[in-house]
Order: sequence, then structure tokens, then C-alpha cells
Amino acid sequence: MNTRSGSFLFIWTMPLLLGALTVFGLLAALLGNGTWHVLAWVSLAVPVMTVFYYGLGRRSQIRD
Repeated sequence: MNTRSGSFLFIWTMPLLLGALTVFGLLAALLGNGTWHVLAWVSLAVPVMTVFYYGLGRRSQIRD
């Protein structure tokens, strides 16, 4: 498991980044006003769009 494809950071970097972005978005929505709400919308939209891209977009490419 010394290869790059099996390393801990290679596997968990994006899930941890998406999780941190989600936590930031939730806290920004709860604690902020004005610009913080815009940042909350953007930071919460990124994980959702990622799921749509990799969940739905990749499935249609496999069928072709």
C-alpha cells in the first residue's frame, strides 16, 4: 500500500474537502448575514453539483 493510489490522502482528500465545505456553508448560513449567505449558497452548492456530476453524468457516459 505504498503506492499513490492506495494512500490515505489520495483516497480521502476530496471527501474531507467536500465535508469541510459543507460545514463552512452551514455555519455561514446560521451565523452570518448578507455576503455570508451568498458564500453559504455557493459552498453548499459545490457538493451537490459534484454529486450530480459524478453520480448522474458518469452513469450516462457508461451506457454509451
